[in-house]
Amino acid sequence: MKEHEFSGTHTAFPFSRMDVCASATYLRALIENSPIAIVALDAQHRFTMCNPAFEKLFQYTSKELFSQDLDQLIAAPKMVEEAMQLSGMVLRGRKVHTVTQRRRRDGMVVDIELYGIPLMVNGELAGVYGLYQDITERNNAQTVFRVMSDQMENLQQEERRRIARDFHDSTSQELAVLNWNLTRLKNLVGDRDEALKTLVQETKEIASQCSAKIRSASYLLHPPLLGEGGLTQALPWLVEGFEQRSGIRVTLEISSDLGRLPDEVEIAIFRIVQEGLANVLRHSGSPIARIALHRNQNWLKLSVSDEGKDHSREVLIQARDSRSGVGISGMRERVEQLRGCLTIDCNGEGTTVMATIPVEMSFHG
Repeated sequence: MKEHEFSGTHTAFPFSRMDVCASATYLRALIENSPIAIVALDAQHRFTMCNPAFEKLFQYTSKELFSQDLDQLIAAPKMVEEAMQLSGMVLRGRKVHTVTQRRRRDGMVVDIELYGIPLMVNGELAGVYGLYQDITERNNAQTVFRVMSDQMENLQQEERRRIARDFHDSTSQELAVLNWNLTRLKNLVGDRDEALKTLVQETKEIASQCSAKIRSASYLLHPPLLGEGGLTQALPWLVEGFEQRSGIRVTLEISSDLGRLPDEVEIAIFRIVQEGLANVLRHSGSPIARIALHRNQNWLKLSVSDEGKDHSREVLIQARDSRSGVGISGMRERVEQLRGCLTIDCNGEGTTVMATIPVEMSFHG
C-alpha cells in the first residue's frame, strides 16, 4: 500500500507520514487507556497485543498470552467450542457481537459482552480485534431486580386473591341478602301502594346490578377459572364478558396443545389480553379484535390485534412512556419478567401487539 493511501475502504485518502504516525500514536493511546478490555490477534489467530484492561480482567500478562491459544485459555471448558466458532466467524471477515461467559485466571467465570472485529487491509484479513466488557455485576443487578419484581408480582396476586375473596364472601353475600329482603318487601307491599312497589323494584334492580358488577370485578381480580382450567377456560370467559360489555366482536384462537402453564405465565397472559382488549375499547374504535395464543416447540406467542385506523399514535405514546405501569408499558414489564419480548406493529390497517415468550424459560419440564 502506498504511504499516502488508506485502503480500509474503496476510497483513497491522502495522509502525510506525520499524519500516519500521529494516528498510530492516538490509536495506541486510545487502546492503552480504554476501560474496555481489548486484544489484537493476527490473521492466524495468534496473540499480538492487549491493553491493561484486558490483563486486569483476565489476570494474564501479555507475556503469558503470547504462548497460549486465547480461546483455550479464557473460555470455560464447556464454552471452548462456542469460543472457537466465534473466532472462526471473525477470521472469515464477519463482525460478531454476543453476550457469553469467559474464565479468568483464578477460575472465576464472568459474564462478558463481546465484540469481534476483523481488520481488513486491501480486502484481506490483517488481524482481528476482540473487545470484552465485564457485565457480571450488571447481570447480577438485573437478576436481583427480576427476583424483586417477581416477589412484588406474587404479593400483588395474593392481594388480588384476598380482595376477590372478600368481595365474594362478604360484599356479594350481603348484596344477596339485600336483594332477598327487597323481594320480601315487594311481596309485603303487594298492590296496595303502586309507587312504593315501583321504588322497591327499582332498588332491587340496582342491587342486582351492583351484585353482578362486584362478581365480575371479583373474577377479573383473580379469575377462578384460571386456577381451575387454565387459559383455555379463562380466556373464553374473558372474551365473552368483554363482548357483552363493549359490543366489540372478538375472535379467539388457542393452540389445541396449549396445556397448563406455570401460574405466573398464565396470570401474565391473562392480564396482557385483558389490557390489550381495554386498549382496543379505549383507543381504537375498531368493531372487531383478534386474539391468538399459539405454542410451538420453542415459543409461546400471543397477539392482540384490531382494525382501528386512528389510535396508532396513542399506542406508540404508551409504548414510549416508561413511567407508566399500565397499558403497553405494563404489558412489556410482564413479558420481560418472563424473559420474553413485546413488539407493536401500527399501520393504517390497525394495531397488533405481539408477546413472545421462550418455552424453556417458562414451562415446567
